[in-house]
Amino acid sequence: MARKAREARKERIPAARYGIAEWFGKDIGLLTPEERQTFGRLAARQDQENSLTGAPVCPFLSTLIPGARCNKASGVCSVRKYAAEGSMVAGDKVVTMCPSRFIQSVEPGKTLFSWIAEKMLDTAKVTVVKETPFLRKIADVQRPTDIAEDMAAEAKEEEKQAGRIDWILVNPETVSAGELEWCAVETQALYFSGARMRLEFDAYAHAPSDLLFPTGKRRPDYRSSGPKRLWPQLDVKVPVLRSWGKKIVVVVDRFFYSNMNRLADPSPRARSDKERRENADVAWFIVDYDEHLHLTAGEVVFTSLDGSRIALNATEPLSKADFTQSLKNVIADESRTKKVFKVSE
Repeated sequence: MARKAREARKERIPAARYGIAEWFGKDIGLLTPEERQTFGRLAARQDQENSLTGAPVCPFLSTLIPGARCNKASGVCSVRKYAAEGSMVAGDKVVTMCPSRFIQSVEPGKTLFSWIAEKMLDTAKVTVVKETPFLRKIADVQRPTDIAEDMAAEAKEEEKQAGRIDWILVNPETVSAGELEWCAVETQALYFSGARMRLEFDAYAHAPSDLLFPTGKRRPDYRSSGPKRLWPQLDVKVPVLRSWGKKIVVVVDRFFYSNMNRLADPSPRARSDKERRENADVAWFIVDYDEHLHLTAGEVVFTSLDGSRIALNATEPLSKADFTQSLKNVIADESRTKKVFKVSE
C-alpha cells in the first residue's frame, strides 16, 4: 500500500503555474524556439546586470514615443497560467505586469487614451502628457548655507521621486482658454510573489525550445499592487484633484478588477454616465485581452474615493459573533501549543 501511495504521488500532475505570456512586446506562443532563446539570454543578462541594455523597441510605448524601447527590465509584459505539459490554460485571465502594456488600441481606430478622453472630456482628440510631478518635498528645518548646492541637488532628486501622475489627458481646444480641461490617468499593473522569473529566463536561454512549463511557483500579488500600492496614491491625489475640480482615471485589467470588491455607484439615480462622472471622484476603466492578446475595452465605473478604498481593500471585518466563536475554537484546540499560551502566577 505504501509503495502504491508513493507511485500515485509521483504520477500526480503538477498544478498550473504562472509563466510568461508576452515577452518584450511579443506573444511568447508565437515566437520561434530560436527567438525564445534570444529573449531568454537578453532577459537573463538584464536581470544579472540590473539594466535595460539591449532592450528592443516597445510596440506599445512606441505608439506615443517613436522608437521608445522596453523600459521594464527583462521585458515581461504579462503572465498567464500554464498546464503541466507546457500548454497555456485556456480561458484563464492574462495578468498585466507592465504599465506600458496598457498603451494599445482597445478597438479599431480607438486608443486607450482616446477612449478615456471620450468618456471624461467629451472629445476624442487629446493631448497626452507623461509623468507629471504632483508632489514636492518640503523642508521644516533651515539648512546651513555652506551645503546649499548639495541640498539643491538632493531636493531636485527628491522632488522627482516624491510623486507623479502617470498620464494627463488635456483637451487641446482649451489650452488657450481660461480653464484648462484635463483628467489624470493612473495605469496599475500587478506585481507577483513567489519564485523569481530568472528561473524562466535561464530555462529558455539554455537552448531553443517549445513552450516550457514554468520552473518556479509564483502568483499575481493583488494585495501588494492594490491596497498597498494604488490606494496610498489615490488617498493623496484624489482630495487635491477634487479641490481643483478634476477627476482621476484608474486603468486596470480584468484580473485586477476581479480581485476587488464591488465598486459602489455614488449616484444610483443618475440618468447618464455624464451625470455619474460629475458626482464621482474616480473613474475605473477596465480592459481585457482577447484570444490574440489584443487589448479590449470593458466597463467604465464611476465611484467615490471611499468607494474605491472599500473595493480595493477587498476585505470586511468579521461579525463579533463569528470572531468570538473563532477565538473559542482556537483556545479549545489543544494542538495549538505554539499559538495559545496559559500563563500562571
